[in-house]
Amino acid sequence: MKQTLEEVAKENILFNHRTVDRTLSGSNLAQFGITNFIQGAEWQAKQSPWVSVKDRLPELGDPVLIRLKDGTVRLAVLDTDDNSDAYFWSDNYSYETISGWDTTHWMPIPPLESKGD
Repeated sequence: MKQTLEEVAKENILFNHRTVDRTLSGSNLAQFGITNFIQGAEWQAKQSPWVSVKDRLPELGDPVLIRLKDGTVRLAVLDTDDNSDAYFWSDNYSYETISGWDTTHWMPIPPLESKGD
């Protein structure tokens, strides 16, 4: 499983703390914080927005993008069968049900950036 942002931040701070003077103060301490922040932002930018269905699933009913085994990307919502623990994906636009076994990853729908409407 991928590391969380918090896990990477802790590792980064511990590594950087071991490699610098531990008596940092004032502007040197501020620069240490800036360096750690930049390194964290660079790490975050390299992370894939896709979440493996083996790691976790989205909330029921939240529209998400899903990636199927054949590489197809679809808009769908997670749903469950009332009679079992099985889950599946519903495509509300084509009214198609997609098996949970056919889905490898999902991701939240990215927000649209507004340019002042």
